[in-house]
Amino acid sequence: MPPKFFITHSWQDIDFAKKLCDDLRAHGLDGFFDAYSIQPGDDIAGRIAYGLETCDVYVPLLSPAAVASKWCELEINAAINLSLEPERNGKPRIIPIVVTPCKLPTLLRGRLYINFHQRYDDALNELLINGFRVQLADSPQGVTPPELRIIPPAPQVLTLPRRRTGKDGKEMILIPAGEFVMGEGSNAHRVYLDAFYIVRYPVTNAEYNQFMDATKHNAPGHWANGQIPQDKENYPVVSMTWEDAAAYAQWAGGRLPTEAEWEKAASWDDAKQEKRVYPWGNDFDATRCNASESKIGGTTPVDKYSGKGGSFYGINDMAGNVWEWCEDWYDADYYKSSPARNPKGPDSGYAHVLRGGAWNFDNIFAHSAVRLTLDSDDWGRSIGFRYVLPSSLNS
Repeated sequence: MPPKFFITHSWQDIDFAKKLCDDLRAHGLDGFFDAYSIQPGDDIAGRIAYGLETCDVYVPLLSPAAVASKWCELEINAAINLSLEPERNGKPRIIPIVVTPCKLPTLLRGRLYINFHQRYDDALNELLINGFRVQLADSPQGVTPPELRIIPPAPQVLTLPRRRTGKDGKEMILIPAGEFVMGEGSNAHRVYLDAFYIVRYPVTNAEYNQFMDATKHNAPGHWANGQIPQDKENYPVVSMTWEDAAAYAQWAGGRLPTEAEWEKAASWDDAKQEKRVYPWGNDFDATRCNASESKIGGTTPVDKYSGKGGSFYGINDMAGNVWEWCEDWYDADYYKSSPARNPKGPDSGYAHVLRGGAWNFDNIFAHSAVRLTLDSDDWGRSIGFRYVLPSSLNS
């Protein structure tokens, strides 16, 4: 069994804690994190005590707010006392994490901590390798004894790094192979997808400008004199036809996502093996995305909601902001009898599919399973895109 974690945090660090928990789960780990592990009606003290007693690795997140929190102090002391009981043989192992610089609590000052401040990715790898004995694909060979390696559900994950970079420099996240539930209500059905990478954020104006410089592709029609609108470099590029989006994806070495790929990246919770209505959960929250209820009145930077609006896999901006083109031709009945493995949509059609909702549409359209259609040569101020790459095992 993989080692179980317990995360202690202050509420000021909740976004960091969720991101860390999601990343640990994406590597096949599981454990206690109050925002996910305590449900309405639960005995809070009982759930926390059980989580502490059954965890293998205790991870207190330290910051000025956490150090000042009496609740954090109680959990830290409880974990230390458990680890000192002779019959527990040092379990749980305590690995402090510094989120932001602070004076460490007295009882933790003698322990080696991992500093995550301004070095998240490197620190995460350090925690996975040295704390949980996870053998990463790009970590030094021989670091982890074979008997301690975690075997995730999808064997392909063992040979694929979780992150890679597209030819345009965009960060890409691995979506592991496996089944998920596509659609909702009476249309819900199970689909198997091979592993693939998807960009973490929609393509931005600045990135599209690089594509234009390299290929001499036309600028979006609303760019005055072919220039990016002022201060909009990190906003999603809009007014994209399907052909524009597909051309960029091909230039970057990939393609547009199929509907199935897009929906899995947006909605599937691998840890709980269940579907989410929105990337973050089943309840709409106007502070986690840019939909009409958010009352912003236009697009927002692609990373505005990073950390609180992301999916289980850490993919951001998949609800609201801009509609995103998919590879598929539209057919209302295709997914009622589609292949159960790697469906790619019909071979032809009159329009392509858009997913995700936009700033000028309400939350119903931000459901991960909602489909919109548009002719390939149409465009609009609320239409953008992202792209995918097949894994090296499937390319």
